[in-house]
Amino acid sequence: MKVQTQRRMVQRLIPAIKLIAGDFEDFGGKLLDHLLHARLEHSGVNFLGLPVSRVLDSTSDDGAVVAQYSAESDYFTAGMEKASGDITKALARRPDAKRILLIAAEEKRPIIADDFKKKVLQEDRMKGRSIGIFGAQSIAAWIVRNLLFNDAAIEELAEYLPELAQMRDEAASDLLFPKLPALHSPRPTVTAEIGRRLAVSPCLVLTGIGGCGKSEAATAFGVDAAKNYDLRIWLEPDEFKGAAALKALPLVRGGTKRNIATLLKRQRCLLVIDDPSGAVVQADLVALCGPGSHVLVTVRDITPGEYRLPELTQSEAQAILDGPVVQPQPCPAQVFQTIWATVGGHPLSFALMNAAVRNGATWEDIELDCQAVGQLADPQQRLADRLLDRYREVLKDELSLFEWVGKPECDYGFLRKAILPAGIRKLNERALTASDLPSTVRLHDVVFASLSSLDWWSAERRSRWNDVLERYLTETSGLNDLSFRTAAFSLRDRLRALVEAGDRRPAYVLALLEITSPEGSDALDLDDPVQQAAGLSTAGRPIDPLLFRTIIETFEWLYLRTKQVGRDEATAFAKGGLPLFNDLEKIVGLTPRQRSEIRHHRGKALAWIGLRNEAWKEFEAVLASAAPLDASRLQLMRGYKHAKENDKAIALGEEVMDSAEAEPGAVSPSVLLAVMQDMPWRVEVARTRILWPRQDFIVRTIVENASAGVEQAYKTLAAVARFWSKEAPEVLDGVLQAIPKPDTEQFEDDETRNGFADVMFEYGRSRGADGGEALKLALDLFEGATKSSPFNVQRKAELLIVMGRYPEAETILRAREDLETNGWLQRLLALALLGHGEPDEALVWIDRALSDAQCQSHFHEFWEHRYEIRTALGESEMIEDLRKACSLAPAGPIRDRLESVLKSPAVGANG
Repeated sequence: MKVQTQRRMVQRLIPAIKLIAGDFEDFGGKLLDHLLHARLEHSGVNFLGLPVSRVLDSTSDDGAVVAQYSAESDYFTAGMEKASGDITKALARRPDAKRILLIAAEEKRPIIADDFKKKVLQEDRMKGRSIGIFGAQSIAAWIVRNLLFNDAAIEELAEYLPELAQMRDEAASDLLFPKLPALHSPRPTVTAEIGRRLAVSPCLVLTGIGGCGKSEAATAFGVDAAKNYDLRIWLEPDEFKGAAALKALPLVRGGTKRNIATLLKRQRCLLVIDDPSGAVVQADLVALCGPGSHVLVTVRDITPGEYRLPELTQSEAQAILDGPVVQPQPCPAQVFQTIWATVGGHPLSFALMNAAVRNGATWEDIELDCQAVGQLADPQQRLADRLLDRYREVLKDELSLFEWVGKPECDYGFLRKAILPAGIRKLNERALTASDLPSTVRLHDVVFASLSSLDWWSAERRSRWNDVLERYLTETSGLNDLSFRTAAFSLRDRLRALVEAGDRRPAYVLALLEITSPEGSDALDLDDPVQQAAGLSTAGRPIDPLLFRTIIETFEWLYLRTKQVGRDEATAFAKGGLPLFNDLEKIVGLTPRQRSEIRHHRGKALAWIGLRNEAWKEFEAVLASAAPLDASRLQLMRGYKHAKENDKAIALGEEVMDSAEAEPGAVSPSVLLAVMQDMPWRVEVARTRILWPRQDFIVRTIVENASAGVEQAYKTLAAVARFWSKEAPEVLDGVLQAIPKPDTEQFEDDETRNGFADVMFEYGRSRGADGGEALKLALDLFEGATKSSPFNVQRKAELLIVMGRYPEAETILRAREDLETNGWLQRLLALALLGHGEPDEALVWIDRALSDAQCQSHFHEFWEHRYEIRTALGESEMIEDLRKACSLAPAGPIRDRLESVLKSPAVGANG
């Protein structure tokens, strides 16, 4: 019998079961007689059929099985008091009972019943016993599945359910093709796509997870395209034995025999093979089709040439949810968002929720049900079982990992190690995964949400995954790639839960330090690194390499965290931590690299407390050691840049980039990004020697890291974006198209927020009239920062000028204490004054800016501004300012643009 037919029958029986009322105990006894294939002793009713108190309703001869019935309308309310009393009564009368059946006429509420069952089974009195809880849905499904073709049972039960006899007769003359469900929600784009694909090939396989609507989509196509076929045939899973068997399969429907293979050849037939249990060879089915015939197959596993049904759009999901419901209002927006976040666009989930509301549930109930969505049920089975029960033996290990992770997505690299490529393929082949970033594997939302409703998981499995995670983090922590960070970021919730529960393995703590910003709101409960080092210094044994790194990284993280409180507090913390490095040096068996790490990080701590000369010596000693560190080159590069020794800074940065480009993995991503970020790009030689020749390498580094979720990549992009926007805007545009759009609300620190604001500013400026949205986002980011450096404030003022908001920019600039000595600010004030009609004062400020030698690298811009100001004043010979700008501009797009302006007729006329 067709699954759809079964479901319709079950739905017809449910309300009839509720109406049995006082005869329910008599009905229940007869039902169990047939289902258990044995006669029980029924004492719950007297010879008149009336309930008898203080006796058990039904009992097996040996007392092992006991049944209690209830027609009460509030049986499945919270606590299930009536059911609890029935269990007490059963055990009092039959202390040897092993199986207790609780059978109610009311529709079962799965979550309440499941919670009650778990609670009861934990009681001492239930040791060695089991219970079954059944409502109207289960009773109806029992009858339809097991008794519909049992005449004796039907005759007996029809006394209480008159519809049973009629349903049995209907089943005997089963229809060829199912009708659409009464609450069918059309998906015209899906129906049209099926038609389009069948026009290309006569056989099409529809794939997707259970409940995604494959069968309904096939039915909808058959109904919509009925006029195109002489005959439409539907085969259930157990009816299809392979394409060859169709040649000899007599299809019997309504007393008529039909040979399917012959029909496909001679008539225009649509054959739907629904969820076949065996393999399907499309070529064999194609060979059976004559002109105008088509075959649709619905399966869960991925198949070559498949049409994987798309998930619902939000509007389609809303239409299903707000179908005919007994509610004064449609689903509230906040409830819908909770549902959408839980199940995604899974059709069956929305249909089940609609059914629950039609049967009296409130939208608040539905929102709560999202906590255990797998418990939602149609009359035959829970959603979790519908989706996953058939995979219990095949995928228990793989799915247990996602249950342990605690969210639907997981890092691909870690999964590849944990469940092997074969495990990932098994998930993909069964259409349980959704498309996502190539670096992650993601289960469909509804699949993950259903895991909590399954009882497949064990403490032993979770402990094993803990160990696998530790091994993977240990292996990847020493690699100069993104594998350690991406795994830590993907598994951050699991890592935090483990550490907070007291599992402080160094690999776990180091991973959390890697991905938790000290400037963010997330706190870490960390051990005192100074005390740890002191204890290990006298232990007389080598230190675990990960513990060594964790102690140092903990100290630096805590320093940066303290810095958010105040500079004095941070300096005091750094001073108090200096003994840590002396203690680490006392540990036996240190490697040359570990000794270099100690000196390097001691140097950073010395710099934090203002002892820069001593810090400098530590960094130079590291570079002269047997294990030089690129991180020390970075620190020296920053020092040279600060001292205006740009040639030395560029040389050190170039060394790091040479090494990284020549040997991938030789330099850690964080150091490489920092070198690219802190290079003195304002100096033209840095751009001509490094930025332009290594442009592809720099772009690739930024894109790879941003795609992996490394926020530092956006800061690095900000450092080069202002030069790309003016000299190579197509490069900036390409990078922004390639990197994932960040969730700006989730930036953990103001440096990242301001950095991306800078990027958006330059991008918007490079797009001219089309850059309005980018400029607006940049301003929102600048204004959303809690703390901003003087440079960020300066950039905000420049942005306001570009946006034409001159008075606001002027207010910001005049408030700066360094306005009188800073040529960069003076140049911006001149532009703001020019913008709102004060060119006389603007000329004064641009002349002052041109006297600041610190701005020499951008004097070509300053002279161009002076030309614009003098043009506004109507002065003569201002073209000399433009010629000066051309002579100072770097070769390339900027100089080309200025020379083009200089040669234009308008300028020539003024010259």
